[in-house]
Formats: sequence, structure tokens, C-alpha cells
Amino acid sequence: MSKTRRLSDPAEVVIVGGGVAALEALMALRTHAGDGLGITLVAPQPEFVYRPMMVAEPFGMGSVRRYPLRQIGTDFGASVVHGAVTAVAAGERRVALRSGATVGYDTLILAPGARMLPAFDDAIAFGDPDSGTAMRSLLADLDEGRASRVAFVAPTAAGWLLPLYELALMTAGRVADRGLGAELVLITPEPQPLAVFGTGPSAVIARLLDAAGVEFIGSTHGDVTPDGVRLVPGDRVVPVDRTVALPLVRGPKLDGVPAEPEFGFIPVDRHGRVLGLDHAYAAGDATDFPVKQGGLAAQQADAVAEHVAARHGADVSPTPFTPVLRGMLFTGDQPRYLSADVSEGPPSSRALWWPPTKIAGRHLAPYLFERDEAEAKAMASAPKGFDEVEIGLEGVALE
Repeated sequence: MSKTRRLSDPAEVVIVGGGVAALEALMALRTHAGDGLGITLVAPQPEFVYRPMMVAEPFGMGSVRRYPLRQIGTDFGASVVHGAVTAVAAGERRVALRSGATVGYDTLILAPGARMLPAFDDAIAFGDPDSGTAMRSLLADLDEGRASRVAFVAPTAAGWLLPLYELALMTAGRVADRGLGAELVLITPEPQPLAVFGTGPSAVIARLLDAAGVEFIGSTHGDVTPDGVRLVPGDRVVPVDRTVALPLVRGPKLDGVPAEPEFGFIPVDRHGRVLGLDHAYAAGDATDFPVKQGGLAAQQADAVAEHVAARHGADVSPTPFTPVLRGMLFTGDQPRYLSADVSEGPPSSRALWWPPTKIAGRHLAPYLFERDEAEAKAMASAPKGFDEVEIGLEGVALE
């Protein structure tokens, strides 16, 4: 962990959240400000959950990793408070927790993430805690002929739609491998597949969907009904047995924090300063930036960290948030690396960034990659037969 000179004022920075934006902000602050800032991480959960791998788990192609926040806090010299923030008292510079406790700050960074709400009653809401089990049940229904036509529905163009394409493509790969003959359809408000990446990448994804046998229906909102998915505008109903839908994404609802009126996201400028709230910044899915994606959340957090560090005396010139969209698309075969930066070319089966992870971030991604590598090496060097010895002790009565 690189360090610069100690800052002139030992200010206390409180970071609300335990996800990508919160941890990237923590790590970037330590890089820019050294140990001259006190940092407290306030999060409702004890672990950082690497959520992008949720799409792979039902297919047996990967698993969700979890990292204890207290260990991350120790690694970067931050205190960790376990609790859910419900309100910000700006005049007192304190955040209130659901428990009734409060935590004071000199500068506040809000990165609580967004609220995820089911879009439809009769659909698998992918991303909720039970969605992995529900997806495995769906795959079993396809295997055993209880389902033969599945819709993958994006209720809105806002948020992050790439996981829906992954689910459709990986399901299509399984259907083809097992000769099931099921029909799959992807329904989205986007005019073209993953249009957020631009014309070239979108055309490549369209060909992938076509080759996989996934029908693409764009420029429409799907409404799930007992008869199937009704397309809006119009009255066409697409008959399906099962529906998988992304959730609706909404702002965090924190008392004392400004929120845009329609969906409740926190309004920020390009340095992440909260509009209408002094001494406060925000980054990640909780902000009013329309694309909700881990790599972009990390970029927002980097811009925030630079501005906060400079504000407290660090020798850094803050760079405003200038989004560069990068994404890794699981297809069931080789992953495809996508970038909205045309200088990086069309989708590729070779990594366009390092480390080649789902979340492309300057600080968090290398940290997790190195942790995973170290753990893998430790497991590989463990004495052979260790597990067998432990298993052999089970059931032995000790006197």
C-alpha cells in the first residue's frame, strides 16, 4: 500500500456501504492520502459479496466469492462498523444507524448501493437471494420437459442489462448441449442488443444471440401475464412457460440525503459531490448516473477519492468522472470482453484489461485478484492427504 506525506488535518472520512464503490473509495483514499486520514467503513453486511458471479453459479461455471470486510479494513487501516445507515444529519455531520447509534464525520462518502425491487410477481427476479436456487429449478424443468419456452425480460433500459444476456446465452448453450429443443426469447427496451456498448459490439452480440437460437425482441417493455409476456406498446403476447427478469433499480432512501424525484437516486456532480448536501460525496449505484455497473462504480469512487484527498491536503489533482464502459460477457463458451471505448476494438475473446475480472477497477480488482491468487497457491502447497486425515477423525470417541 503506497503512502504519501501525512496530511495537514487528521480528518475523519466515513464511507457508507460495503460494495464495489465503497471499497474502491477506501483503497483509493489510502493510495492518495496515506495514513493522514481516519477512515471508517459503515456497512450493514459483514462481507463483500462478489455479485457478478451470481450468473455463473446455477450453471456450475463459477461461484460467488465472499470477503470479510473487517479483514479488508485491517489491510487498509480502516475501522469497520457493522450497521445500516438510515439518515444523515448534515448540520451535525453525523450518520444515524438503525440501531440508534451515530457516527461522526468530517467528510462523508455515500456508497450504499441501490435498492432492488422485483419487477413482476410471476417471474424469477434474478439478483435476489433466492434467484440462484430458482434458476437451478428452471434448468431442471427444461431438462425434464416441464418447461419448453423461456423469456428473459429487462423491465427497463436503466441499470445493468448484461447479466440478462449471460443468462440467456448460457441457458441456450445448455439447451443445445442436451438437445432439449426449448425456445428462448430475450425482451428488452433497448433498440439493439447491449446498445450501451455502441454499434459494433451490439452487432456482435446480435450474432451471438442468433447463433445460440435466442430470439431478440427490442424496443419494447414486457409485462408478465398468466398467458405469457405482453409487449408494450401493442397487444402482442409472447407465450412462455417461465420468465426470468432483472429487478427494478431504485435509490437508497436515506433521510437527509437529496434524491431525484422519479426513482430516488442521489444527484452528484462529476467529482461525486452530492448536490445540496455539504461535505458529502456519493459513488456507485446509489447515484443518478443511469448505468449501474461495478466497473463504473469503481471509476466514480476513484474520482471521489481524489477530490476528497485533495480537499484534505493531499498532493493530487482531482480528475472528474469520465466513464469508460467495460464488461465481461459469459456466453457458456469463451467469455467476450466488451468496451464502449472504440479505441479498444470490437468484442474479443482475449482480455482487454488486467486483471481480467468481471469488475474492472483500479484498486479493488487487483487487490481481490492477488488475494485469490495467494489463497490458491496456499491451497496448492498444503500437505497432501490433510483432508483425508481430518475426515478419518470423524466419529472417533475421545475419552
